[in-house]
Amino acid sequence: MFVIFNLSPINSSATESEIKKWKQSLAKKCYANLFDRIKPHSPETYMSKIIGKIWKDKRNAPKNQVAYAITVCEVILNPNNLIIQISEETTKHLLTKNYVSFLKFA
Repeated sequence: MFVIFNLSPINSSATESEIKKWKQSLAKKCYANLFDRIKPHSPETYMSKIIGKIWKDKRNAPKNQVAYAITVCEVILNPNNLIIQISEETTKHLLTKNYVSFLKFA
């Protein structure tokens, strides 16, 4: 995610004000573009490129793990929260939503 967006990483022990500043800067734009196409006439989105960095064969990537990768990106980049560390508590609801979405379109 950081490489795809050329996003500077944030320290997991950052202060609340540092997290706010990071999330309201480039992270906010990355969050807004997460599912957008990289180029107008290309089928590849930023999220599919991130998934391609994790699994070379995206089509055979386990759906539950892809849902988790999407969830991690959404949680960390979301400018409406101060979460930069992943835990079951911070991902459970969104992970379920993302996984169910996969099952509906499978």
